Amino acid sequence: MTNDAGQKLLNEHEMHTEVKSSPPKSDYGDLVLDAICAVDADSKCLSVKGACERIFGYTAEEMVGKYMLDLVHPEDRNRTEQSIDRVMGGYLQRYFENRYIRKDGSVVYISWSASWSEEHQVRIGVARDITDRKFDHGEVVAPQLIPEYTKYWQLSASPRRLISPNGISIALSEQDHIVLLALMSGGECVTRRSIVDALGEDYIEYDQRRLDTQMNRLRRKVEEASGQSLPVSTLRAIGYRFHEQSKICV
Repeated sequence: MTNDAGQKLLNEHEMHTEVKSSPPKSDYGDLVLDAICAVDADSKCLSVKGACERIFGYTAEEMVGKYMLDLVHPEDRNRTEQSIDRVMGGYLQRYFENRYIRKDGSVVYISWSASWSEEHQVRIGVARDITDRKFDHGEVVAPQLIPEYTKYWQLSASPRRLISPNGISIALSEQDHIVLLALMSGGECVTRRSIVDALGEDYIEYDQRRLDTQMNRLRRKVEEASGQSLPVSTLRAIGYRFHEQSKICV
């Protein structure tokens, strides 16, 4: 894969996002909040546009040829590789957070969206620096959003949401919340019957197949939002088990 192919995709991206009365291209670096990175199948950087130096500390020229995983914070590499595998498999990654080590050794928190072009053998990632959202005057303002602070899944009732161990907040429907509440508070085995009872009278005829469909939909929702698998095991002919540490918040 050559730099030309990555540059071509980036140029196409710019063509689709241009507006009338746009400033000269030389001024874009001060206006663009994101860095648009093109990498090959081995995660080697082919080209970068936008706020590259502001986010990573390297110029675009310095970034070319680097392996992006080499810049990822060591504690985030494993789940970053898992995210890359999903994208390479055709999944459109709309939101993924991890940490990078900047050129000066400082840590930057980045929110990514990414997709893979099988035709061009190029992965395009859009990176946004969200460090300011994590800290305020050097103090952590949202510790539950930072991976090393959260070692468990959190279920909140107000608002209804699930917070993953990597700090992603996932909005839940009332039905999703009831199902997760039953799973997290039910111990080693939660029967299908107990989940249906928790759902109430409107679900008294909720059969096993519909409940399994509901569970699969919830698994997909959580994975697409957070990049992490919902830790729910299916116990054949019995029910389910939530098999990781969790906390239920009021």
